Amino acid sequence: MSWSSDSEITQPEVWQGDTASLILRQADASPMSWLSGGMLVLDASGKVEEANECILQWLAKTFSQIIHNQVLTLLDERNPSLSSSVGALLDRSSFFQKAEISTRLDGVEERFGIELTRVGAGMVLRLESLLPSSLDEVGWLDGSGSIEMRRELGLRLWRAEARLENLVNRWPGVIFSQRADFALTSVSSRITELTGLTPETWKGSSGRFWEVVHEADAEDLQQQYRRLTPAQPRLNCTYRIRHAQTGRISYVFESRQAVFTHSGLLLGYESVWLDTTRQTIAEKRLSSAAWKETLALLTMGLAHDFSNIMAGILSLSETFQAQVAREHPFQEGLTLIKRNSMQASQLVHRILNLHQGRVGDRNYHSLNDLVTDTFELVRKIVPRRIEICTELTNEALALYVDAVEFRQVLINLTLNAADAMPHGGSLVFRTSFESEYPAMEFRQGVLPQLPAVCLTVEDTGCGISSKHLAVVFDPFFTTKPLNKGSGLGLYNARLFVEKHGGAISVESRVSAGTRFRLWLPQADFTETERQPVGWKRHTILLAGSAGRALDVSASFLREHGYYVVVCPIGERPEEVLGSPDYQFAGVLVVETGQEGRASVDLLAAAARDYPRLKRAVQVVGRNMDEVERELLAQAELVWIPDMPEHEWLEKFRRSLDEVTY
Repeated sequence: MSWSSDSEITQPEVWQGDTASLILRQADASPMSWLSGGMLVLDASGKVEEANECILQWLAKTFSQIIHNQVLTLLDERNPSLSSSVGALLDRSSFFQKAEISTRLDGVEERFGIELTRVGAGMVLRLESLLPSSLDEVGWLDGSGSIEMRRELGLRLWRAEARLENLVNRWPGVIFSQRADFALTSVSSRITELTGLTPETWKGSSGRFWEVVHEADAEDLQQQYRRLTPAQPRLNCTYRIRHAQTGRISYVFESRQAVFTHSGLLLGYESVWLDTTRQTIAEKRLSSAAWKETLALLTMGLAHDFSNIMAGILSLSETFQAQVAREHPFQEGLTLIKRNSMQASQLVHRILNLHQGRVGDRNYHSLNDLVTDTFELVRKIVPRRIEICTELTNEALALYVDAVEFRQVLINLTLNAADAMPHGGSLVFRTSFESEYPAMEFRQGVLPQLPAVCLTVEDTGCGISSKHLAVVFDPFFTTKPLNKGSGLGLYNARLFVEKHGGAISVESRVSAGTRFRLWLPQADFTETERQPVGWKRHTILLAGSAGRALDVSASFLREHGYYVVVCPIGERPEEVLGSPDYQFAGVLVVETGQEGRASVDLLAAAARDYPRLKRAVQVVGRNMDEVERELLAQAELVWIPDMPEHEWLEKFRRSLDEVTY
């Protein structure tokens, strides 16, 4: 980019010194002293309307800090002489103006090229740094080449430095250089996020690097570094580092290039880190997750078989007990067999419910009932050395929550507490209704409006270190060995409360125990009526044979926000479709095999007389090959028995949203 001037140019002062000192002083002039390709869009009064990233970095400001501000004020903060020269151009009415200026800021010469173009009622201002003219007077490249060539080479140098600085600051990882003794000579600022140590702390300290590397990985890493040679100078590896402030463990992928002399002497290293914590942990758990999924399927089958065996024992014990006289010595034993087999059946039933439960369905529940139900299950898996109990309030604690997710959270908190008490202790589940909040230093989520429902899980275990409390809810954070904990239990608890409009807090002291509190909004029984913006609450005609299947479908649709008009097949649903009292979006037939030809006629009539309505069929208790083909042909949507509820609801909703009233 060459510049010629049609405006007054300030004559530069000549620098004294050699080329190296000139370059050093220019590079140190400011955090972002070189401006390449800066552009501002101004209105007629000179206020900023748009700006590119280059000018924002050079001004050391964000877009929100400069928008609608006077450009001269912003430039004056950066370089008053530049502001004065730009102001002179703004006062002129020429369509296009170009200028070169030279300024002196803190003893350092700065030269700029300026272009001002008027576009409509606004202006476009372009600014670019130029090579100081004093370079022409120092032996650049030993005086070889023309002045223009030497200036162009210098310009490229400064542009390269600016781009390198931009790359280092924007790179998602860490870029650093090390001496042979592993002391860092330069490092990008992002190292603070991973290690908790500032770049200034790192520089010059030869032992700092090995203090951060996880002690279990240090020896293997040192051996890999020793194998670097001039023939094989590059190494890619993954290892763990520890945050100096919080103790959080991160996995970093490192690309390391060793630098050798021609004689093979190691001078140092050039390295890059990328944080791959989530990817690495996910990969390590994929194999175990697949096996656990297989175990879950096996457990379901075994639980069903076990339930059948216990049902036979229970039935026989009841039969024998009825045949034995009350005073017979077998009576007490048969009673014990009956009671224990009933408890075993209830336990298996709870296990099956956990496997069959599906995340995503919210409904109204009592907190006390949820805690009691989960307590009966977890007390079977908590070691006997731990005393576990509940302290439930007498107040009604109504919640609108996903019961499956709630049980998962409570079970995870229980297992964490059990792990924290390897030598025994006590665990308490406490429910309460709170009218004010206590002081909470470590909390995630948003506290609901008071009064709020509170569940406390409190143990007397080993506690959590104070430096870990701020990060215990982060994903993948765990102090357990890799094969013992996923680091997702407390993170899932955090997601649960945030999804349900609540919060979770933690209090802990080392060797004294830990208290987690879940803060949830009390249900006011209007939750099902609150739907996202743009959501349509459609009216559905539900038809089929009168009975349980029809009632269950009606309740299901109402729970998910639909207005439902139930009309058994024998009560002429065709007439209800035409009623002016309703504005139907669709008709759903519950097909159980008892409807006969009536369900086919209903959908045919709907297609003929009300073509805008969506026609759907729900097949209940039948195989698809048993359903009449003519009925399926009349339906636009079919809910087959093995289709998940959430998948059906999503298809049904999208289909109904297409209806025009």
